Amino acid sequence: MVKRTAAGAQEASRVVNAAKDDAETGGQVVADAVAAMGEIEKSSEQIGSIISVIDEIAFQTNLLALNAGVEAARAGEAGRGFAVVAQEVRALAQRSAEAAREIKALILASTQQVDAGVVLVGKTGDALDRIVSQVVKINEVVREIAVSAQNQATGLEQVNTALNQMDQITQQNAAMVEEATAASHALAMEADNLTVLMGQFRIGETPEAQSNRRDLSKGAGVPSNLRPIAQSHARAGSAAAKIDGWDEF
Repeated sequence: MVKRTAAGAQEASRVVNAAKDDAETGGQVVADAVAAMGEIEKSSEQIGSIISVIDEIAFQTNLLALNAGVEAARAGEAGRGFAVVAQEVRALAQRSAEAAREIKALILASTQQVDAGVVLVGKTGDALDRIVSQVVKINEVVREIAVSAQNQATGLEQVNTALNQMDQITQQNAAMVEEATAASHALAMEADNLTVLMGQFRIGETPEAQSNRRDLSKGAGVPSNLRPIAQSHARAGSAAAKIDGWDEF
């Protein structure tokens, strides 16, 4: 479970790093957009200046056409054709001035929209910067979680190793106890055998007493329920034999 948590934390850290990179890329795109809008605003201002020049030219053309019409009217019949031309030039100048005013209004509206776009893009850039900062903090937290989970996983592995070693030691101790128990049983059997062998060598005991004691120890001709009584008599006879032997000595 801890290993799974550590792996999940590492995956989350990787995703957060990718999100941070994307946010930084988005911030760079926003910065480029702000710069481009700034260039558009400068171009719009230059176009506005050119339109102002065109408007001034149209105004001056209108004045020249008006003066030409006045001079044509003074010329009378000879200047009538020139008056028509002056009238057309004046009309063109007026249309040019009107078109220039419309273009100037459009450029002004575009400039205002560009300014608003610059403000919005700037706010977007600030938001992306804050997102990048938060993502960096989240990445630090996730990295700490991943490190902690990895440390816990390492600690659990060490605990598991220690438990396995304790289990092995316990099994070894159990085997040693079994061996000691078996050895104790073997020693007890050897002690019993030695006791029997030593019982066969009684100093000062007559051959008849030894024969009787061996028969009683084997239980020959004595029922099982009477063997303790026979053995007690054998012990008594043996003791008497010892006393007799001592007296003889």
